[in-house]
Amino acid sequence: MAGLEFDSDLDIMIAALAEPPGHVREAAAAGEPTGGFVLEMSIAITAPVGGRQIDVLARAPLESHGAPPTEIDRAPRPAEDAPGPHRLVSAGEPSTGAVTEAVSDPLEHPVSAVGRVTAVFGGRVRYCTGTVVAERVVLTAAHCAFARTHGAAGQGRFADWMVFEPQYVDGQALGHWGGEAAYVPAGWAAPAPGAAPGHYDIALIRLDAPIAGKTGTAGVLANADPDGPFTSFGYPRKAGEIHAFDGRFLYATTGARLPDRSRGVIKAENGLTEGSSGGPWFTSETGEMRVAGINSTKPVHSDDHTWSPRFGEAFQRLMARVLADMTGV
Repeated sequence: MAGLEFDSDLDIMIAALAEPPGHVREAAAAGEPTGGFVLEMSIAITAPVGGRQIDVLARAPLESHGAPPTEIDRAPRPAEDAPGPHRLVSAGEPSTGAVTEAVSDPLEHPVSAVGRVTAVFGGRVRYCTGTVVAERVVLTAAHCAFARTHGAAGQGRFADWMVFEPQYVDGQALGHWGGEAAYVPAGWAAPAPGAAPGHYDIALIRLDAPIAGKTGTAGVLANADPDGPFTSFGYPRKAGEIHAFDGRFLYATTGARLPDRSRGVIKAENGLTEGSSGGPWFTSETGEMRVAGINSTKPVHSDDHTWSPRFGEAFQRLMARVLADMTGV
């Protein structure tokens, strides 16, 4: 597949995400954040990433293998006829619409790596979904971390602060991890005139503490063109035609890939709604469940299908940059 284009003078935009004064993450489950914390953000616009190891990673195919949790007991495998992700992800036959159900076992790997993302922009709360893809690294949608504004390119803002709650179910979660840095492509934060920013709707959040031992990590399939079907996970908040979504529970929706001529995106049947943005699209084409996309955008006045950015050069560069920053390589 063709690589994604990048602005020649902008590569990756980064923002520090500090905890707001007086905020205690352990108490977040007691009530929803109310905002009121406006921090001065230091946003660095960097030159293209250099260094041999990053360049090699940006060009090479990427197929990472996930790892199960090591610090908690894994939940028992549900019966094959039980509702939930097991039955959904095994749906390989062509479908005539997305099959959407509540997840019966959010502790089973790799679903254990999925959680709720809370972001605050100037006191306004935005809820999304994210997935642990490496130690202290959560994958989500760029619009969950950086809010673009209409008008001149380059306008917009990163979230003032973000919290990730893995295995969130009805107000309870495994824990609360704060974001200390957010990474989005320049093609999203400052798109070229006439460009389609949806191709760049990818973000990586660097967390403030280790997490992989508790949640496991999800494998990622990039630089590929999977045929589907895809099983997407998320915390939808807007009630649909069939499901009374309210953001309290994790849902899975399985649907076939749909034809789409738009460059840089893939399209699939998908019944999830707002709140599921950034949630992973799992595929088992390689024999193991791996993330091959995320919930990005839906058509206006329709909840039956969703687009995801392709995991191409934008994803490669983001992953390379966050790992380089964490390791110093």
